Amino acid sequence: MVARSAHQPPRAATSDSSYGASPHASSSHVSPPASPPSPPASPHRRAHAAASSRTGTSPSTSRQGDPGFDSSVATRSAELRRLAKQAQALTKKRRERRPVAEFSMASFNTLGASHTRHGRRANAVTRTRWMRDLLLSQHVDLVSLQEFQAPQVSTFVREAAATYDVFPGLAGPRRDAENSVAWRKDTFELVKGETRPYPYFDGQVRNMPLVLLRHRATGVEFYVTSYHNPTNIKKYGNQDRNRARAVSLQSRDANALLTESKSPLIIAGDMNDRATYFCAMTGATPLHSADGGDHVGGCHPPAAAWIDWILGSEDVEFSGYSRDRSSLVRRTSDHPIVLATTKVTGKPGAGKNADRPAGG
Repeated sequence: MVARSAHQPPRAATSDSSYGASPHASSSHVSPPASPPSPPASPHRRAHAAASSRTGTSPSTSRQGDPGFDSSVATRSAELRRLAKQAQALTKKRRERRPVAEFSMASFNTLGASHTRHGRRANAVTRTRWMRDLLLSQHVDLVSLQEFQAPQVSTFVREAAATYDVFPGLAGPRRDAENSVAWRKDTFELVKGETRPYPYFDGQVRNMPLVLLRHRATGVEFYVTSYHNPTNIKKYGNQDRNRARAVSLQSRDANALLTESKSPLIIAGDMNDRATYFCAMTGATPLHSADGGDHVGGCHPPAAAWIDWILGSEDVEFSGYSRDRSSLVRRTSDHPIVLATTKVTGKPGAGKNADRPAGG
């Protein structure tokens, strides 16, 4: 041990002994300089921190105590979210809504001009004018016409063109006009029309109309036909087989159309059969008759069934069914005019009703 000279003053510790020293350096340690002190909290920060500690919320999750927080903004945001949700619900309701068209429907065998060339009845021109008057007086919006031969069509177009339109009329072969559909121009518009072949007397083919109409007031679209199936008369003999064949094809076409288009369907015409027709048609299709009856647990034809029919699919509702045999009708034809108030329900979201407010 070397004795320290009394004249050597002790060495003071330097900062190098605590920063960058080797592992073998002295174990003496000097703490790093302290961070500069935080500025004193403002009175607002102290109050906000105290409120947060009392409520258990942090400043990031609650701004209710912040003088810069506008509660009216949050209220408006909540109201906008509520209105947006309500608008979505109303839109969905409009899409699901099914518009309904209501109108007067008729079916009328006009007694062809060829049947009254000789005899006591008035000629075709006069009888067609009477028919026009009947349609107007009964406020008929839509009618299926049979035995509507060319002279009658020509007269009807000339006398009633301001009110009614007709298909096929004389747009195609003259014989095709015998079964036509006529409608009020201010009530319906034609979407498309076609004819389909069905057996008539002795199996001869007749083209009969299938018309797609649009109801102007609601936009509802539906199909309507005018059929005339052969009857048993002396000239042609028994036509049961051809009549049954026609009904089979018409029911097949009805089912195919309902499946493919999903659109309502009205079948009308002179079917020249009563219960037999009803049971065959309602047994093979979902159609029902304007004058009642059903096919639940067997066939139950309407009371006092007639040969002129109006039938509709499940989206068609009938009321006020009647057969007019008034004096003017009897002078015009040998058939009554069959009438029914008709309501047709359109596809979900279709038609003009779908754009109206949900409460309207």
